[in-house]
Amino acid sequence: MKQLAQNIRKNSLTIEELPVPVCKAGGVLVKTVYSAISVGTEIMKLKNADLSYFQMAKKKPEQVKDVLNTLTQLGPVATYRKVMNKLDSMSPLGYSLVGEVIEVGKGVENLKKGDMVACGGAGYANHAEVNFIPKNLCAKVPDGVELKDASFSTIASVAMQGFRQTESAIGENVAVIGLGLLGQILIQIINANGCRAFGFDISQSKCDLAISNGAYFAQAATKTNFEEEIGSLTNGFGCDAVIITTGTQSNDPIILAGKIARNKAKIVDIGITKMDLPWDLYYHKELDFRFSCSYGPGRYDPVYEEKGIDYPVGHVRWTEQRNMMSILQLLKDGKIDFSKLITHQFSFNDSEKVFLDIKEGKEDYLGVVLKYDADIDTKTKRVNIATKAITKSGKANIGVIGAGNYASTMLMPFLKEEANLIGIATATGINAKDKAQKFGFKYATTDYQEMLSDAEINTVVIATRHNQHARMVIDSLDKDKNVYVEKPLAISVAELKAIAKSYLAKEKLLMVGYNRRYASSVQYLKKQLKNNIAYSVYYQVNAGFIPMDKWYQSPEQGGRIIGEVSHFIDTVQYLLDADPVEVFATSTAAGGMPEQDNTFITIKFSNGSSCVIAYLADGDKKYSKEKILITGYRTNIEFDNFKTVTVFKDGGSSKKQFFMIDKGQKEEMSVLAKAIKTATAPIPFNALLLNTYAAILAVESIQTKRNCTVSIEDLINE
Repeated sequence: MKQLAQNIRKNSLTIEELPVPVCKAGGVLVKTVYSAISVGTEIMKLKNADLSYFQMAKKKPEQVKDVLNTLTQLGPVATYRKVMNKLDSMSPLGYSLVGEVIEVGKGVENLKKGDMVACGGAGYANHAEVNFIPKNLCAKVPDGVELKDASFSTIASVAMQGFRQTESAIGENVAVIGLGLLGQILIQIINANGCRAFGFDISQSKCDLAISNGAYFAQAATKTNFEEEIGSLTNGFGCDAVIITTGTQSNDPIILAGKIARNKAKIVDIGITKMDLPWDLYYHKELDFRFSCSYGPGRYDPVYEEKGIDYPVGHVRWTEQRNMMSILQLLKDGKIDFSKLITHQFSFNDSEKVFLDIKEGKEDYLGVVLKYDADIDTKTKRVNIATKAITKSGKANIGVIGAGNYASTMLMPFLKEEANLIGIATATGINAKDKAQKFGFKYATTDYQEMLSDAEINTVVIATRHNQHARMVIDSLDKDKNVYVEKPLAISVAELKAIAKSYLAKEKLLMVGYNRRYASSVQYLKKQLKNNIAYSVYYQVNAGFIPMDKWYQSPEQGGRIIGEVSHFIDTVQYLLDADPVEVFATSTAAGGMPEQDNTFITIKFSNGSSCVIAYLADGDKKYSKEKILITGYRTNIEFDNFKTVTVFKDGGSSKKQFFMIDKGQKEEMSVLAKAIKTATAPIPFNALLLNTYAAILAVESIQTKRNCTVSIEDLINE
């Protein structure tokens, strides 16, 4: 299939041949008939690519702060790779389309193959021949609605949600400032709700179009003092509500809105407008200023959009999906009509040129649709990549599942130096092909089973979300593949047992991504310890705050202790040459954060050592991410965030400094390649099981307030 893709760093726009996405549970696979171009939003993305890095930074100061924090924790080299990975990647365009359902995933009951649906969502409803759409982001198109009109349903839902925020009643006067596509749709929605529509724009032709679409009044905004005109048309009151749709750095729309609004009116912003609210004007009128969030409630909520869990209609009447449905119903009933708004139609195959022409403003574009060929490849889930790389014998042949930011910046740059990269599988074809081209894979696919069936691949690297790890490890082992999996190995005892069963049946290499043991500073720290000595270890982790709406916090991902603390348990296992035998954990209630976010985990090890892992998420970002304090054999050792190791002994001290923050990923990939070649596991399998088991039991200990025994017999001797 084909998809339009943008690369910010290269400032390019290309139609790419990509593998067809897999139809997952909770959604449908849709073959696109029309996709609508959001001339304002999408062209702004293209224009942003023209900016220098300095100009981009000025526009997004919060992202600059994140980069500076990353710089503190990871150092300049890793930070540069991370930033460039985001900029130098293909990204999708589009968020509003109509198409035919060609496959239905599990858990979708209200749609069937052959249904026509309007679809929305950036990253889902892309300018692509085939898209996977979660069920809450699509709405069935009623009979009689033109498909071309239906392709604008998501864009129109932005206008609809803005209108709903005004809470307007029949007979009220509602003004729209900015009569682009959203503004013109709003004029019709206002009329359909029994209100009078007033319009303002810097373009007289758009004002004329608004009149033809039913505006009671529309005038070119050559000034901001329209109080007299609006007063004469509203019995001297002013407008009951004002909706701002503009995208400008001028403050004029804000001033105009305040002047034409009546006392206690509502002003709603759905554009990207400079906001410097004039205090005197807004205060004395006691104006109610509001924002409207995209297409409606549910937007940006992964529980609603990704998991498909709807809000009860009695509590949230108008969600983003129900807004789309209302637009489609208004189209069917003839209450709104997009025929005057659709000014251009092009073939999707010409979309590269179309976007550039719109960006250059060659014509007066308003509503623009792309039409797709009826004959579309909907089956191919693998795309071969033209590469100059030669497969070298004696090296591991790697297939990678997952290509998020961590895998792309901290694994694959080093992996390509150590192994032959054969295939890469990700959930989206655009990401799979992007990383395949960037790192030199032979092919990209959206179906990881494609790689497991590839006899050339002998090793699979798994870097997906945590709840997928165990299943993919087992699938890979069952296909006689060596496996490297990012932590955690599993998120439940049942998964650990299943992995143990598969591993013992196949005895292939299994390695978990515990990179810290390969860091130069950690290896130096280990050299300061004596064999067969019981040490006391305090391991403090400044884990950092993660909002509850991020996938990492989702209960189905196992939580933060299972997801991350296994890293630190492994580091202590490595330092002590011992495994955990008992665990007890307590948590600190902190600011409504989940109990796992601030936890003290006490672990006893098989050599008599004890360790406390303080996993704390409510600290300052600039404080050291990791500190280790070790006491024993009349020695104290301080480890500070991979930068320094200080040894206090015999009344003196010595400090070893490391000039680069090295967390061991490069050496880890080298170890993986050697392990495959020699068929020797760098970490014993039992140690991997006990590590993950200890993290799982730490969560249980928090809940039960009991000590938990960490025993290998619980996992493999049933």
